[in-house]
Amino acid sequence: MSEFNTLQSPDMEPVRRNLRRSRSKLPRPLRKLNKQITRHVKWRVVLITLFTVISVVLVGGMALAANANSQVQYSVASLTRILSTLSNRPGTEWTMQDFNRLQTSVDEVRRSFAGAQQQTFFLRPVASFNADVAASLGTLQAAEALADAASDMLTGLQPTIFFLVSGDNEETLTAQISSGERVVELLRIGRGRFIRAGETLTDAQAKIEDINTQGVSPNLLLNVNDLVDYHAQLQSINEILINAPDLLTRALGLSETQSYLFLVQNSDEIRPSGGYISTYGWMTVRAARVADYDYAPTTVTSPNPPPISMGDEIDVPDWWLQYENPVYAAWDGSWHADFPQTAQMSAWFYDNGNNPAAPVDGVISIDIAGFEYLLSALGSVEVPNYNVIVTPDNFREVVYTIRASGEGQLLHKRFLAAMYRQIFEDWQSIDRDQERSTLLLGATLQALQERHIMLYFTDEDLNRAVELLGWSGSQAPATDHDYLMIADANLGNKSNHSIIRQLTYDVIINDDGSLAGRASIAYDYPAYLADEDPAVDPANHGPIDYRSIMQVFLPAGTTVSSTNNFFREPAVVPEETHTIVTTPFEIAYDGAERFQISYETPPLVEDVGAFQRYRLLLQKQPGMLGEVVNVQVTLPLGAQVISASPEPITSYSLDQPILEFRVDLLSDEWVEIIYR
Repeated sequence: MSEFNTLQSPDMEPVRRNLRRSRSKLPRPLRKLNKQITRHVKWRVVLITLFTVISVVLVGGMALAANANSQVQYSVASLTRILSTLSNRPGTEWTMQDFNRLQTSVDEVRRSFAGAQQQTFFLRPVASFNADVAASLGTLQAAEALADAASDMLTGLQPTIFFLVSGDNEETLTAQISSGERVVELLRIGRGRFIRAGETLTDAQAKIEDINTQGVSPNLLLNVNDLVDYHAQLQSINEILINAPDLLTRALGLSETQSYLFLVQNSDEIRPSGGYISTYGWMTVRAARVADYDYAPTTVTSPNPPPISMGDEIDVPDWWLQYENPVYAAWDGSWHADFPQTAQMSAWFYDNGNNPAAPVDGVISIDIAGFEYLLSALGSVEVPNYNVIVTPDNFREVVYTIRASGEGQLLHKRFLAAMYRQIFEDWQSIDRDQERSTLLLGATLQALQERHIMLYFTDEDLNRAVELLGWSGSQAPATDHDYLMIADANLGNKSNHSIIRQLTYDVIINDDGSLAGRASIAYDYPAYLADEDPAVDPANHGPIDYRSIMQVFLPAGTTVSSTNNFFREPAVVPEETHTIVTTPFEIAYDGAERFQISYETPPLVEDVGAFQRYRLLLQKQPGMLGEVVNVQVTLPLGAQVISASPEPITSYSLDQPILEFRVDLLSDEWVEIIYR
C-alpha cells in the first residue's frame, strides 16, 4: 500500500514517464507499423473465425437438412405405400378405417415437414451462400403447403365418407351411395375446407415458383419437379371437389331431368372405341333416380336415322369404310379410338332422328365385359317372357344360342334388350340389399377403370371431371412424349374373344432426344379357344377368319421408315395429335401373324435440369379384355438410370443401358425413366 502511495506522489512523475517508455524498446516509426500489423491480424482472425463459423453452419446445416429430408422421405414413403395398397384394392372394399389411416399418414407428413422446418430454421440467414440450402428450404415450405392442402381436402370429405359408411369403421364406403341428394348436401358442408385448400394450393404454387433452381444439385431439381406434378394433381382434384355439388346436381337430375343415350357395344365384334352397337337404350334421370328408360335393337330404322341429306355433315376418311349413306357412319361405324368423338357422333345421329328423350345430355357406353361384371354382382337375371336365367357363366352362350336359333338377327337383339331392361329394374331395387349394392358399385367402378363403361356429357365441366377420374375413354394427345395405341375394327364376325393380341415395343433414345421405335403387333387365333367360343360360328355369326382394320397410333410428327408382313402397304395419316398407320389385314382361323412398323420421332425426351426424362404412354383400346405389352428401352451411350417406373423386369448393358418392362394393359399405363 505504501509503495502504491509512493508511486502516486508528484515527486515520482519522472519515474512514471520512464516506466512508460520502457514498455517498448522499438523506435516510434516501428511501433506505429506494429500497431497496423496487429490490427490487420486481428481482422484476419475475425474473418477466418467468421468463415469457419459459416462453414460449420453450412456443413452442419446440410447434415441437419439431410436428416430432416430423410424424415420427410420416410413419411412420404409410408403415405405412398398406403395409397398404393388402397389403389390396388377395389373401391368397394375401402372402409372408414382406411380413410382414417390415409388422413393419419397425411398428418404425419405434415408433422415431418414442420419438424424439418424447425431443424433448418437457423439456416435461413445464410441460405444465400449455398444454392442447395436455399432450394431445400424453399422445397420444404412448398411441400408443407401441399400437405396442408391435402389435409384440408380430406377433412372436407369426412362428412360424406362418414355418411356413406354409416359411421362404422369396418363398413365399406358404398353402403349408401344411392343417396345422391344427401351426398350433395354433405359435399356442400365440406366446401369451406376445399376452398381453404385451394387458397393453400395458390400459396404453394407461389412458393414453388420462388425456388431458385439455378445451380442446384440434380436431386433437388428432381424434387422441385415432383412438387410441380403433385401440385397439378392436387389442384385438379380440389377443383372437382369444389364443383362436385354442382356437377352431381346436374348429372343426377337434382335440379332438372337429364336424359342419357346408352350404347351397348358388342366387344366380340370390336371397333376402335369399343364394339359394334348391337342394341341401344335411353333413360331419364330425376332426383338421383332413373325415372324412365327403354332398350331396343339396332336396325336400319332403329333408332330413327337423321335425314339422308345430313350425310354431308359426316366427313369419312378415305382409308375407312365407305358408306352408301354416310349418316350411318355416325352410329355404328365410327373410326375414332377416342370415345368422346364417337359419343358425339352417336348423339348427333340420335338427336337428329328425333328419337325418345332427345336431345340427350350425355352418352353412356357399356360392352359385353361390362355387363358380365354387373351380372357377377347381381348373381343372375331372370329375363321375362324368355324363361331364361342368365348368369356370368352362361351369358355369352345364351345370347349366341338365341342368335343362332333363327329368325335373323332381330330375335337375339330383342332378347338382349329385354335382358338389359331387366338388369336396370334389378339395379333399381337393389338398394334394399346393402351387400349386393356394394358389389354392384364395385363392378361398375372396375368396368369404368378398364374402359368397359365410358361416360360422355354435353356439359364440359362434367367431362373434365370424368376425364380426371379416367372414365371418359378419351385418347390422349401424343405431342410431348412417346405414345403407342393399337385399335382394331372387326369387319364382320364375333371372334375377338378368341383373338390373343400381344405388343412388343423396342425404342432407342438418340442423343438429341428423338426416338427410333419399332412396334411389333402379334395376333394368335388358336382353334383351342375358337372351338369353345359360342361366338365363333361361320354358319350364324359371320366368316370364321378374322378380318380387321388396324390403326397404330404413334407420336405426332413421326416418320415411318419401314413396315413388315402387311398384306398391303399401310397408309400413314399425319394428324395434329398423332400419326396413324392404318391398313386392313386378315388372320386365318387357327393361324397367327406378326406385323412390324419401324419409325423415327421428333425429339420427345424432356430435360429436367441435369437429367433427362423419357415418358411412354400405352393406351388401351376400349372393349379389349387386356393384352400383354413388352417394352424395351435403350438409353444413350453412357447414360445412368436415376429412376424408372414401373419397376423394370430386367436391366443390362450392351454398350448402352437397356431396360425391359412387361405391362398387363387392363387400363392406360405410363412408363417413365429418368436418367443422367
